Parts: sequence; C-alpha cells; structure tokens
Amino acid sequence: MSPALSRLSALLPDLAPWRASRDFRLLWVQGLVTFFSSAMAMIALPLQIKELTNSPLAVGAMGAVELVPLVVFGLYGGALADAVDRRRVILWTEAGLGTLAAVLLVNALLPEPMLWPLYVVAAGVSALAGLQRPALDSLFARIVPHEHQTAAAALNSLRWQMGAIA
Repeated sequence: MSPALSRLSALLPDLAPWRASRDFRLLWVQGLVTFFSSAMAMIALPLQIKELTNSPLAVGAMGAVELVPLVVFGLYGGALADAVDRRRVILWTEAGLGTLAAVLLVNALLPEPMLWPLYVVAAGVSALAGLQRPALDSLFARIVPHEHQTAAAALNSLRWQMGAIA
C-alpha cells in the first residue's frame, strides 16, 4: 500500500463491524434515522411554537419540557433495559415515536394548530428517548464481536454526528 493511501485509510473509519454483523448494520441505520428525526423535531417544535405564539418565553419553556422527562426517564431507561428484552424496548419506543410524529402531523394540518400538543409531544419524545437510549447502546455490545467493539463505537459516534449535521 502506498504511503498516501495508508494515510488516507488511517483517517477513514474501520468498517469491520459493518462487514461482520448484519444486525449491526440494521441497528446502525435505524439509529441514524431515529436521531435524524429527533434532531429535526428539536428544530421544528420550537420553530412552530415561535410561529404560533411569537413568544420567547413559550419557546424557552420547550427546553424545560424536553429536559425534565429526558432526565427522569433516562434514570429508569437503564433499569428497564436490564429487566426487559432490549429489542422490545426499542420496538415499543419506536412505535411511540411514530405515534407522536403522527400527532404532530395532525396538529400541523389543522386550520389553527394548537399549542398544547407541541409540549405534550416534546415531553413524550424526550421520555421515549430516555427510555430507548440505554437499550439501544447495550444492544450493540451484544451483536458486535468483541474484536470489533472499538470500531463499532467509532461508527456509532459517526452516526450521531451524521444525524446532527443532517
């Protein structure tokens, strides 16, 4: 391998977990879609509240509404992931997130969208994220072979960055 190609390959992530585990690929893509959707909601919800109320206080309240459930349910998410099948936790939280997205769609299509569903959905999304994250993170350790754990962690970090940028 040429020195230039060697330097270039050192900058690229190790894709061994992608090649080694079909489940890792599926879970990685699912996580990217979920994080991208959550990042969009973090932007869309405060923007819609600003459009509806034109109040900085109402927009700021959204932060509190998102933070409290994330912290509270995040504490229980790890215990839930240990007590219940992690795949079920992920499936149920994804179903909940999909339902909340449908609530947002219905509210946005109303002739005069209501404000309270935005706060309820924001709290629900944060609560579900707090419950889902420990189960999702621990599942990677079970599906990726030990020798690929470091590369899988790097790819997961890349996934979060890609979701935030997109």
